Parts: sequence; structure tokens; C-alpha cells
Amino acid sequence: KWQQAVATVNWLTTQLPQTSQFQIYVFNETATPLLKGTQATWLDAGNVDQLNQVAEQIRSVVPEKGTSLLNAITAMGAVKPAPDNIFLLTDGLPTMGSSKPWRKRVSANKRLRLFNEAVDKLPRAPVNIILYPMEGDPMAADAYWRLAKNTRGSFLSPSKDWP
Repeated sequence: KWQQAVATVNWLTTQLPQTSQFQIYVFNETATPLLKGTQATWLDAGNVDQLNQVAEQIRSVVPEKGTSLLNAITAMGAVKPAPDNIFLLTDGLPTMGSSKPWRKRVSANKRLRLFNEAVDKLPRAPVNIILYPMEGDPMAADAYWRLAKNTRGSFLSPSKDWP
């Protein structure tokens, strides 16, 4: 799944109009910009060097730990002006809020509550979801589909051979 997400990021960045701006955050328990030193700033899609750095840097990310969608949205909210379009690549509902849970297991209902808490902090923009579903997370597809629908975004759960 992670290699598919990496390929998707690379595909998405090649689709950006040269005159647009973008930012990529990676998140687990914390959220950081993919390119160090670019916190809360927009990157220029016409800058080929930055696009090449993105392609190189995403390959070095190793998925680990829990996930805090709330921390990702909070970090994204610091970028000014606010985004006018959001792409969220994920494998399921978050496993934590702004801090680590005190339990090792997080119930499906708790994950849904963490998701809703994070969604309440989203800037007003279409949210386009690319969901790589994880077994044992049955509420994720519905929650993310509703988020995309309610924000006038799109929802995609790609086949294993896309992109």
C-alpha cells in the first residue's frame, strides 16, 4: 500500500499546473512538511527542482506509529492563504487525536470520533480522498466518502495497480 501511495504522490505532482502552488505534509503521530524547512509555506509547482526533491523525499518516508489526522489538519491550517483544494491519501481512520492514546488498541467507534474531531478543524475547501483501505476498518470508506461529498471533493479507492 505504501508504494502505491508514493506512486500516487508522484503522479499527482506531475498533474499540477506550472502556475499553481502546493504543499505536501506527511503524518503519523505528528505532521511535517515533506520538504524540510517549508513549514506553513506554499511550494511553486513550476519549480522543477522542488518537484524532483518531492519525488526523491517521498521515497525515503517510512510509515510507522499511529496516525493523527487532527495534527495533520492543524499543520495544514498554518499554511496561508488557506488551501483551496486538499488531497488526503490515507489507509483508514485515525488512531489518535492530538496526543498518543493511553491504550494500545483504539476501538472503531473511537476512531470515528477522532476522525470527526479532526474534520471539524478543516479549512473550507474541497477534500479529495484517496483511500487505500485497511482490513478491519469498515467505517473508513463511509466516513471519507461523506467528507468528500460534504466538501464537494471526490473519493477514490484505487485498484492495486493504480497509478
